[in-house]
Amino acid sequence: MASVMELLDCPLCDFAVLPADDYLLQLHFEQVHTEDSPFVVKDDPEPLPPFASSSNCKHAQDATSSDNEEKTVACPESDCGELVLLDDFNDHLDLHAAETLSFDDTARKYHSHHSSTSMQKSAATHHSHKRSSKAVSSDYRYDTESLDGSKISSNNGRTKKRHRRERRGTSSSEKSTLSRSILTFNPFKHDKLVKPPNKSARLGKSELGPYAWEERMPKWLHDQLEAGAKITVVNRIGRDGRLIKQEQVQNETPGVLPILAQLSALDRTVKEAYYCHPSTLHVGKTPKEGSFCGYRNIQMLISYIQGAKAQGHEEFPGRLPGILTIQELIETAWDRGINHIGRTQTGGIKGTRKYIGTPEAQALFLSTEINCAVEMFSDQDTSKGRIQAHDSLLLAVERYFTQAAVSDGSSVHKTLLPPIYLQRPGHSITIVGFERRSDNYCNLVVLDPVYVTSPAMHKLIGRKNIKSARPEVLHAYRRGPSHLRKFAAFEILMLTATPPLFPVWDV
Repeated sequence: MASVMELLDCPLCDFAVLPADDYLLQLHFEQVHTEDSPFVVKDDPEPLPPFASSSNCKHAQDATSSDNEEKTVACPESDCGELVLLDDFNDHLDLHAAETLSFDDTARKYHSHHSSTSMQKSAATHHSHKRSSKAVSSDYRYDTESLDGSKISSNNGRTKKRHRRERRGTSSSEKSTLSRSILTFNPFKHDKLVKPPNKSARLGKSELGPYAWEERMPKWLHDQLEAGAKITVVNRIGRDGRLIKQEQVQNETPGVLPILAQLSALDRTVKEAYYCHPSTLHVGKTPKEGSFCGYRNIQMLISYIQGAKAQGHEEFPGRLPGILTIQELIETAWDRGINHIGRTQTGGIKGTRKYIGTPEAQALFLSTEINCAVEMFSDQDTSKGRIQAHDSLLLAVERYFTQAAVSDGSSVHKTLLPPIYLQRPGHSITIVGFERRSDNYCNLVVLDPVYVTSPAMHKLIGRKNIKSARPEVLHAYRRGPSHLRKFAAFEILMLTATPPLFPVWDV
């Protein structure tokens, strides 16, 4: 007699799923029975097959009111190809200015092809610190009063007021890839009004980007991604004086982490800093490719796995897998039942420019038997007051690095930990370090796939005895609370296998 498989039932309605689809039950509860959930997909189009016909695509887009509310503008940089949210536009251009930064040997100063107010402010902050140890820019404010009960966000006993600004991720038009986050809520807590069910779990442009409904990316872009980044061979003189032929990949920059660690040590405003394994590459975009940030961040984590020979490195022999290969790996993970709701939500990603998020990164790593964990941060009201998402994020990242820090008398701790995949509304980046500038101020140190490595950084790579601080160079890699507090939700993915023990920092 055949055994009957027990179903998982929703406690508030007749909805039921197989035990293997518990994530689908969580999604159902959040979308149907939670009144103000950030995961609710409002004004969904009518259900479509996984790959909608081109004749239906425009109709579906027009029918999605939340999609029409998204306000974006094309980046004016010719090689960028990004559609940038208006809220992020100034920061986006500022970081484009940072990627053109170069050092003028004659004038002995840095300059950029674009004006950059933030870079000037970063440099001014560094120089003003020389004049007064109390002069620290408010760009690096870190308020943990609500988190640990101590009031560290005040100067001279007076608590500073926070800047009031619109926060990304707080309205239905600003949902982002966090809308299909790995849910960490308890779906069986029900103290909110019941809502009618949504028609479909299929997501739209607000979550998947401007090409949410495309069947296939343009042929020229597919061919470009299939061909991969350009590779050139250069001749270098080795330590033994012999000529060495070295390959350089167009959008990959090795050796960034050792330079960032030196620059943090030279910055007098940095009290303590932590960095991940130095084999992590900075992987950026190729010209005009648009937004594939999720894939590029996955590549950066894989570069650590390859360089450190960490868990799962046998799965990625040779060069980094390309975007098209990563799409196949994610689809294969879905075939195996890992986070397979992603196929329903996206309609499939193979050969498209749809945005991906933390669930897709997690699916890829789990399918290759690489241990990983996801943690989510959002604004919360507690008995001590309101805890903002960025404060919780900064505290968690600091905890992550301090667990592996070994004291050697230096203010910069060089760990062997993996980098961290960070998802925020509309974009993802890779966390490679953490700086505490004082008891009140700190930064994440990140590699952003949208931007290429500047000439100024290229000039420093390989040096082991940098003598003077370079706040202008560090600016492109720092993300402080003034930037992070714009967002109401974050998610991080961490590789959790024990890191290899090898003194790579000294090699």
